[in-house]
Amino acid sequence: MGGGAPSRSEGNKNRIGGIKLFRIAGIQIAIDFSWFIIFFLIMWSLSAGYFPHAFPREKTSVYWIAGLSATILFFASVLAHEVSHSLVAIRHGLSVPSITLFVFGGVSQLGEEAKDPGSELRIAVAGPACSFVLAGFFYALSLLAGRLALNPIVIAVLAYLALVNAALGVFNLIPGFPLDGGRVLRAIYWAKKGSLSKATKLAADIGKIFAVFLIVWGGLQVLAGALIGGLWLVFIGIFLRSVAQSGYREMVLRHMLEAARVGDIMVRDVVKVQPGEPLDRLIKDYFLHYGYKGFPVFEDATPVGVVSISDVLGIPADVLPAKSVREVMTPISGKFLVSPDTPLTEAFGRMRQDGRLLVMEDGRFVGLITKTGLLRFLELKRALEEQEETRERQE
Repeated sequence: MGGGAPSRSEGNKNRIGGIKLFRIAGIQIAIDFSWFIIFFLIMWSLSAGYFPHAFPREKTSVYWIAGLSATILFFASVLAHEVSHSLVAIRHGLSVPSITLFVFGGVSQLGEEAKDPGSELRIAVAGPACSFVLAGFFYALSLLAGRLALNPIVIAVLAYLALVNAALGVFNLIPGFPLDGGRVLRAIYWAKKGSLSKATKLAADIGKIFAVFLIVWGGLQVLAGALIGGLWLVFIGIFLRSVAQSGYREMVLRHMLEAARVGDIMVRDVVKVQPGEPLDRLIKDYFLHYGYKGFPVFEDATPVGVVSISDVLGIPADVLPAKSVREVMTPISGKFLVSPDTPLTEAFGRMRQDGRLLVMEDGRFVGLITKTGLLRFLELKRALEEQEETRERQE
């Protein structure tokens, strides 16, 4: 169970999954539906397992109240861990649209990467620092509760919160991406080598090694009879490995797209479709003729919509001549429009939902950018970078 680490969410800054709860310093707090699984699992293990075993003479209701309280305060601690990351990130000029609690802990959705190694370092250590402060706070409360001779279960709840916060801080300081310790390592290596992409690769590689260790360790636990605990370690390992891989891929992608603009790769000579075009002619004269999966729809010189192959699939052949493009196209809205100066990173994020964007300048249509064209650009740029890296190694 981890507090997680700041996560960059390119092109998804305003999309929040799960249930929205409230805002802290302008940050939307939400819980993913998977969070309910771990919430009830922890509450059940405390209420029906640990507390009855450690304090056998209490009422059942006391166990469940203690278990519920400990679970709520634990996730409040996880949230505090993430809020600490986010507040420091905001202080360094980064946007943090949301924090989401989910089955493996929590994650802060950063709108962009840290601008320098120092900012990255301070953002990364904020979460574990908060967890250690909370661990000390709850430990002090447990000592005070003991001196006041409060119910032993109250002392146990406070001691549990001190322990799990300390464990949360230690776990997140493991030097493997995407954990906070991996981001600390990335910041240090970034400052030393001056390359964010190389630093990310190093931290991600260590993160994958640690993930494999968790998977193997969990497998051994299962073989030894600790089924639940072992499977949990396996799942955490698989999750961390996946995030480490995707985090590095996203960093490579961002590196290749940075400094490039939509105007650099947009298509200027665009094939346009009229809204009154019958669908049978659209298929024959456009989709099959040009081989494109979609086209902008223009009425005179004004873009009015976008039509794609998915819009005509499923329509019976005998109906196609009677239907026009206007009846099936998606009308133009702001989500389809970009300017030539729009960064490719932003365009790529938006094209995860829409396969093509219309480029407008001063109210005039000037070009088109497609997901296929952008991927081709990335493929060529990656090939050129690999050639340059090979040349540098040979020299």
